[in-house]
Amino acid sequence: MIAAPRYEMHFLTPTYRPAGGVVKIFDYLVHALDLGYQAHVHCPIALGAEDPLFSIPRFASLRQDPRVSFHTNLSVGVSSRDWVVFSWPPHYEQISRGMSVETPHERVVHLIQNTRHANPAFADGYAVRLLTRPMARIMVSNEVMAACRPHLNERSTTTTIVEGHDWRFFHHQREGGLSAPVRVGYTTWKSDVGVHVQRSLGKGFAFRSIRRTASWAEIRDLLHWCDIFLCCPGPEEGFYLPGLEALAAGALVITPDVGGNRAYCRFGENCLPVGFERADDYTAALTHLADSTPDRVQELRRCGYETIQQHTLDRERVAFGDFLIDVSGRCGRHEWEHRYQDPRSGN
Repeated sequence: MIAAPRYEMHFLTPTYRPAGGVVKIFDYLVHALDLGYQAHVHCPIALGAEDPLFSIPRFASLRQDPRVSFHTNLSVGVSSRDWVVFSWPPHYEQISRGMSVETPHERVVHLIQNTRHANPAFADGYAVRLLTRPMARIMVSNEVMAACRPHLNERSTTTTIVEGHDWRFFHHQREGGLSAPVRVGYTTWKSDVGVHVQRSLGKGFAFRSIRRTASWAEIRDLLHWCDIFLCCPGPEEGFYLPGLEALAAGALVITPDVGGNRAYCRFGENCLPVGFERADDYTAALTHLADSTPDRVQELRRCGYETIQQHTLDRERVAFGDFLIDVSGRCGRHEWEHRYQDPRSGN
């Protein structure tokens, strides 16, 4: 009896710290398991007993899952049946070493999560050069696609799968108006604008912030506590998760438009807009919301709860499966076209 072939997918991650980009790599790993693949995780850091990534409920069982293997190197041998999924651009150097001339290049899937991949200043221009090389690509938002499109290899399969999220973990059903004093939450990972806002407001507001790496449970506690959440993103984003998590928690959202939140922000309907890094704008928006009627508060919440329904992990998994079928078909027709090219070269 001949055993059925094993279909394997390799995932590269720089760390087991639950930053947004790493979490999304592991979301796709879970999708791969659900789609019937064996999974290999390649990370330069040894797997630890207390790695915070695995405190996230949907990843908690991965270390004991017999379908998942963990490796302490980034070396991947890519066969004609294997797939490789990566996000951090420099990881491509390790991947390329394991590819033969017979390997269909589109079995390497670059998961692109930020508009900065189209910025020549990012990764010393390596990320932009990488966009020109033949491989499969998934963009996490239409904004990322728009930024990267001018640089893309036109012969490679590229799609947008708008980011899904486990927003049920953050969900908190609320009714009525705001607290007295109004409770305001923010983080300082990417910007300290929230600190300046807090210093500018006195009576009528209570503030809490997270100013260090935090677990999902700690973030959820902050979002469940606050009435209003101040988004404090960086200047380039792909899909700014804290805003979506705040909508799921029933908190009112104040946010600048930095591209990576346009997938879920409907300004004036489910959130209020402010200028990037404009503390005065945040202060004015907070004052406005504090004076809002309970009906206005509840309408903003209702629109937020409605929005999160469009960003489910189930939808993301189905789209990923369809993408793999499409790429497999293209590999079967055009394998002879795909040959390794080093993105550092001019060829």
